[in-house]
This record gives sequence, structure tokens and C-alpha cells, in this order.
Amino acid sequence: MLMLLLPLTGWIAGSAVYGHYSQLRAAQLAERHAVTAQLMSDAQVGGDGFTDQARPRARVQWEDRQGLHVTVAPVGTWQRKGSTATVWLDTRGNIAAAPVTRDRAATAGVCAGLATAAGLAALAGVAWKGVRVSLDRRRFAQWDREWELVEPRWTGRRRR
Repeated sequence: MLMLLLPLTGWIAGSAVYGHYSQLRAAQLAERHAVTAQLMSDAQVGGDGFTDQARPRARVQWEDRQGLHVTVAPVGTWQRKGSTATVWLDTRGNIAAAPVTRDRAATAGVCAGLATAAGLAALAGVAWKGVRVSLDRRRFAQWDREWELVEPRWTGRRRR
């Protein structure tokens, strides 16, 4: 039974997480669009390492129907002045984070499925161990009671 339950729960959890990220991706793609921008400076890392500000950023420019735009945007660490980068914009034209990728959705789904199956297996193992310990204690107590009755006849000693 458990051999069927583990993969099934893993599949259900993984599918739910994958579905969530797929919906999130669709929503993000609906409200964001990509532009190709040219770097006006080399990528530099800023911030404290714990926030989004720690991502490499560079001054970029791109041109569209509204004219020329210049701003600081997240780019790849390796990018240098003069190269191009994909910059994501929201519906108002502000810099936005890149949408969730299909790979991230799939990876999150697989990880959630494996973690769920492993967690359920660990829970089942702990429950099994608890049942075994409980049954062993009960059996040892029963053996002690029986030994109290048998030992005097078997050894010839009287118990006090």
C-alpha cells in the first residue's frame, strides 16, 4: 500500500507546484514584455548579498515608440559595456523581474514531489518504529510477568 501511496502523493504534490508556477509564469508573461537593451556600462554587483540589489546591474538603453529610455537594470554578471541584454518591463514601462521559466516550474515540481514522497516515507518509518517499540515494550512486560510465575519452579528459588 505504501509503495503505491508514496509515488502518488509525490506526483500530486509535484503536479500542484508545477501547476502553480505555470500559472504564475502565464500571469507574468501577460503583464510583462521583454526589450533588448544595450549596456552603457559594465555589469556591477551592488547591495548586501541578501536582497535583489545584489544581482548584477548595469546602465542600459533601448528605444521604442515612446523614445529613448535609459535606466539601471539587472543583467548577467559577465556582460560588458556595448553588449545587449534582455530587460523585462511591466505594463507601465518600469523594470520588472524576468518571468518564471519553464525549467524553474519543472524543477520546483520535481523537488516538491520528491520532498513530499521522502517526507511521507520518513513519517511512515517513524510511525513503524513507534509501533515496534510499543509492541516490544508490551511483549517484554508480558515476558516479565510470565517469568515471575515460571522462574521459581524452574530454578527452585523463591521470589520475594
